[in-house]
Amino acid sequence: KNDGWDAKRSARPRSFCWGLQTIHAPWPAYFAVALVAVEAQYLIFLSFRYTSFTFIYMMDALAIPSAMVFSKLLLRRRYLPTHVLGGIICIGGIALNTISDLKGPDDVEKIGLRSDVNSLEHLKGDILAVCGAVLLGLDDVLSEMMIKKYGGEDELLFVKWFFGLGISVFQLLILEEASLGALFENEGDEPCKVSMRFLLLGVYVVFQALDLAGEIRFLGISEAALLNLSLLTSDLWAAAFSTFAEGVVPSASYFVALLLIVAGIVMYEAGPSPISHSTPSNIKITMHHADTEHATNAKKGETIGGHVEMT
Repeated sequence: KNDGWDAKRSARPRSFCWGLQTIHAPWPAYFAVALVAVEAQYLIFLSFRYTSFTFIYMMDALAIPSAMVFSKLLLRRRYLPTHVLGGIICIGGIALNTISDLKGPDDVEKIGLRSDVNSLEHLKGDILAVCGAVLLGLDDVLSEMMIKKYGGEDELLFVKWFFGLGISVFQLLILEEASLGALFENEGDEPCKVSMRFLLLGVYVVFQALDLAGEIRFLGISEAALLNLSLLTSDLWAAAFSTFAEGVVPSASYFVALLLIVAGIVMYEAGPSPISHSTPSNIKITMHHADTEHATNAKKGETIGGHVEMT
């Protein structure tokens, strides 16, 4: 046995979605994974109404320890001090990057504060951002578990899209009806016309789909904690866009923070992989021979008429 990781090969196939797809896990399990994914994104986006972008950006780093904790609890991963240290260095890079964008000591004291919302709403936004980041880590761990224990990458991608779309539409109609109506409104003097809104929304959806597909492929060959660490390198593309598209060169501290993030990933990878590949310990090797002469010849190094059986 291989600590349950062979369940993928023994899982019973099930017909799903009127025979359009075959799944290897109960559909409520896939529904739960999709629900966690949708709520993680929803809570983070909802937090923008109540707290600052700076605070949300910092709290997103909580997806790293979240993925490590849930990997240990659900997948029995074993993390060494080098893994933990690598994660801490990456989070330090995020903190330095955030502080480098602030103008002075007063701004540091005001992280998360906004003048257009009261203190209770601030607290609500902070809690939403923290919960969303924790759910992001859990989502990656659950996705990895479903890929490696059950149906694989293509199956998870289809079912996550299927349930995720249904959950999102239902939640949009129930909780965000007013925002949905505002999307179609056009008062004439707004800088962003309805056509531009739909264009931006369509581009966002396309890139989110590509991001989801890429992350699922990554989880098929690697693990959730490393995924969240690697996503931090997206700051490099942000720096390139800022430099070449907007003509704004980031400060030196920005590149120091990026170097810390890369160093943390290298430190994490320097240790042995937390993915355990256990070897069966109950193998029995039995030699079968047709007669005594064959057994005698086998002692001399010959293998005449015999075979080895592994059980």
